[in-house]
Amino acid sequence: MRFYRVFPYDSSAAPLDPGGALFVPRSSGYGRIDNPDIYDVLYVAADPHAAIAETFGRFPVWRAQTFVNASGFPYAMATIDVSPEHALFEMNDIDALRSIGITHPTDVVTRDRDVTQTWARTIFERGGFAGVSWWSFYNPNWQIVGLWETRLLALAEPTEILTIDRRVVVEAAETIVRQISR
Repeated sequence: MRFYRVFPYDSSAAPLDPGGALFVPRSSGYGRIDNPDIYDVLYVAADPHAAIAETFGRFPVWRAQTFVNASGFPYAMATIDVSPEHALFEMNDIDALRSIGITHPTDVVTRDRDVTQTWARTIFERGGFAGVSWWSFYNPNWQIVGLWETRLLALAEPTEILTIDRRVVVEAAETIVRQISR
């Protein structure tokens, strides 16, 4: 499986170190499926446009400085391969939802983190899954994934720094109707 991640990139960092493409930050407890007492999670997307939208979508106007983190590091795109032996729990499957007691699909995309972290904990404790996939807030055709099994990640391509002029950035902005200011 191939996924994409947008992150603050330190070009001097090794891939598994902070600032590296495969670094898994300590879960804060604020993310959709965060449960820092039992796992850390790496959030990725199945489409590069989705990774960009999930990172910058909250900004109505994208400027050059949008693509530089507060730390001073540029944002970059990592292309990551995940071993296909690791199954994902698919939140877009009604039978899968029923199997964990979800009867309303809105419980998947709610912004109430108590709800989403509870179903994530249930899935993790059930075992057999490397993470969970659901649809993007910005485009339901885009798959977003939270991985708690991160031992078998591999960098598939060189990390690419994102800029306002990159085609993938422009396409993501157009798709989610964001203005680009040069």
